[in-house]
Amino acid sequence: MIQLAKSGDGRLIIASNQPFPADIRRVEYYRKQKLFNLVFEGRSGESELMPCEVQDDIAEIIENSPEIIVIAMKEKGVEPYGYLAPLVQIGV
Repeated sequence: MIQLAKSGDGRLIIASNQPFPADIRRVEYYRKQKLFNLVFEGRSGESELMPCEVQDDIAEIIENSPEIIVIAMKEKGVEPYGYLAPLVQIGV
């Protein structure tokens, strides 16, 4: 499961309780469709389109974010790890 959240300092967080195939190189956000596409490190041409459309109130947070905090493997008993990834907005 992938979840979106907002940090205390206003930055966008994407968290997953499942492993990604690799670290995320960048997150693309398609403004008109309100969809995310995750582009992975070292996997030329491989990406993962998130299947759910973002709600309007969350879209506003996304559109004001230059980067995104990625938290992977967020589940009970497993220490999560995190890093920053650029957020590329398409359709500005």
